[in-house]
Amino acid sequence: MVKRRKKLLEADAFRARVLQLRAIPDAGWHDWEADWLDDEASRYKDYIYTDKERVILNQLIASATPFEGYNGFSISELLHIAYRHRADLNEDSEEFVERHWRRMPRTLRVRQLDRLASLCRLTEPVGRDEEVDRALRETHGQDDELHREVPEFVQYA
Repeated sequence: MVKRRKKLLEADAFRARVLQLRAIPDAGWHDWEADWLDDEASRYKDYIYTDKERVILNQLIASATPFEGYNGFSISELLHIAYRHRADLNEDSEEFVERHWRRMPRTLRVRQLDRLASLCRLTEPVGRDEEVDRALRETHGQDDELHREVPEFVQYA
């Protein structure tokens, strides 16, 4: 009985974290990620999430990681680099740069920042950022820790 109660408390924490992630504006979720978050949030209250679901949630938490810069460059500096050369990009990348240029965000989520840095690297030597690369590996499940045994409880708050 006590173990079941603990599992339900963990499930409540899981569901709360799912709702937090889904509420992030401009998170850049892929369609399947948004659908997955919606599905997880709509599960009945006494549902016990699986280890696989916990691994996916950890990957989405990593995807939602905000960064203020990349390898010593601020987001604003990266946007200035990319914006100068936007006409040389394909239509989708040009729209991506212009959309962020209009917003001029102080932070970007890891995948958005990686894309922006990749576009900047086409014309400027911006290098690599180890912290961003680590977060990206986590979003793709390429970090060894994600594939080890899932701990009994992961704090999602």
